[in-house]
Amino acid sequence: MDTPSRAASTVVADEMVVRSVGILLRQTRAGATALGLLCGLYGVILVPAVGWLAYLGWYAVLVASLVARQVYFSRLAATRGPTRETLRHVAIWTTITGCLPSACIPMFVQSLSLADVGVLTVTTLGTLAAAVAVIGVQPRLYAFYLVTSLAFAYTGWLWHAGPNERVMIGLAMVMGGFMLQRAVWTYYQQLRENVEITAHNAELVEQLRTSLEREQDIRRARSRFLGAASHDLRQPVQALLFLADIFRRSSDGARREQIAQQIVRTGESIDTMFRHLVDFAQIDAGTMKANLQPVQLPRLVQATVSGFGEKCAAKGLHFRLEVEPEGAVTADPVLLERLLRNFLDNACKYSLQGEITLRIHAIGDHLEIEVVDQGVGMDDEDLALVWNAFQRGRSASRAEAEGIGLGLAICRHMADLMGTELQLASRPGQGTRVTLRLPLLRNDSASPGPGRSQQQLALQGRVIALVENDRLAREALSAWLREAGAIVASGSDLAGVQQALRQVGGALHCVIADYRLTNGNGMDVIRALRAQHGPVPALVVSGEPNLHDLALEVPCLQKPVAPDKLLEHLRRILPGAPATVEA
Repeated sequence: MDTPSRAASTVVADEMVVRSVGILLRQTRAGATALGLLCGLYGVILVPAVGWLAYLGWYAVLVASLVARQVYFSRLAATRGPTRETLRHVAIWTTITGCLPSACIPMFVQSLSLADVGVLTVTTLGTLAAAVAVIGVQPRLYAFYLVTSLAFAYTGWLWHAGPNERVMIGLAMVMGGFMLQRAVWTYYQQLRENVEITAHNAELVEQLRTSLEREQDIRRARSRFLGAASHDLRQPVQALLFLADIFRRSSDGARREQIAQQIVRTGESIDTMFRHLVDFAQIDAGTMKANLQPVQLPRLVQATVSGFGEKCAAKGLHFRLEVEPEGAVTADPVLLERLLRNFLDNACKYSLQGEITLRIHAIGDHLEIEVVDQGVGMDDEDLALVWNAFQRGRSASRAEAEGIGLGLAICRHMADLMGTELQLASRPGQGTRVTLRLPLLRNDSASPGPGRSQQQLALQGRVIALVENDRLAREALSAWLREAGAIVASGSDLAGVQQALRQVGGALHCVIADYRLTNGNGMDVIRALRAQHGPVPALVVSGEPNLHDLALEVPCLQKPVAPDKLLEHLRRILPGAPATVEA
């Protein structure tokens, strides 16, 4: 039996005990009074036969037993409640005291007449029928009560009746007893079915309540999502507007350079927020999946930290990278890179001074990644809430850090998808340590990553076809590529790009395409251009949330993408261009 079935059976059994105790206590209170009155009427038969003294002696024992029984039951229920032990005691004593009325037949059998025995037998059968509603909750004890009472009644027939009457009465008692016992089992089964139905209905109600609460939580989370996104995205956008205006008005080169750096940092903040919002939307929709595979961790880390040292230096921080072992781990490379970027971004965001360290070292059959900072840190209260969505601790205020409180909640979900152990330790004013443990593959089966060097890629003279249906994005990326020395032929669709290529002339070296276009998609454009210009390298850069699930035949990057990352991918795919990453 599985765990849910055992739990359901336990609930039914416990409820049966509660119901049975309740029925016995109610019915025995009423039954004691009825039984006392009935046995009082027995005096009409017994007093003429045995005299007042014998009758009153028997009747006094009966009444005293019933009174003592009810007092005992009340105390038992008050002290122990409706337990199995209470049920056992109540049922046993109810059965024993229930046999006392019919016990008068064998006690006074010598003084009774056959007519007296017949009347007492009929009343005994009546009490047996009435007892179905009392002891019927315990079928086995009722069977004992039934057999005992019928046996007491039959002694009178054995004493006074002839052979034929004995046989007939005996058969009648057996048949009647059989029918009464069947009625008891039917009563018990119906009671159990009612309990099971009640328990099932209660379970359904609880499931419905849980579902409603979950739906309300989802609605509240979405409301917080929209409210937080609306509020927090406005802040850096507002800053960009002011910075752009200052940059436009300023003629001082040093001042413009300072403003440009602020614009870059603000843009990176917006980029981080968008990534978190996209990740949260995927988590909320249940579409975020983990594709576990062998990954060269040191190489992935080197790619992840590209440009992070410069980012720290711009804030007056020192970045240190300590990679001890070489080896592969089992992980999702995309999720793992996003995890590390989130940890590093948080370390930089919440550090006002000091050093940030990314450390990789082996512990047994695992590789352990640590991101350690000397930032503002968190207290225990913040640590308890930090994994919840839209929660930002007091450390965010102390560091004046921007964000929407999704980063660590997303990290926790990504780590859970990969089955990775994630730990967080922090102290106010002493910084934070994030630890990630990944299973180490002893056989180095990960695909090799790109080599790293300081050599810069020369895009000078490279003809790059850019297909982007958003005008602002197309103009910005075209300008960036031209600044890098490339010759750009851009358009919003295939026809526009083909016309631009005819104007610039020369051989096509690379295609950069958005996936979702007004007419068709980026892969259609790439295939058409390859049909005309040969197997040129291509790259899809898109904001599609499930871009990596599309299994495209060319490399792909998800928007927003950092310039350094785009440059690195261009180095990888362009012929003759060394792939370089600056750590």
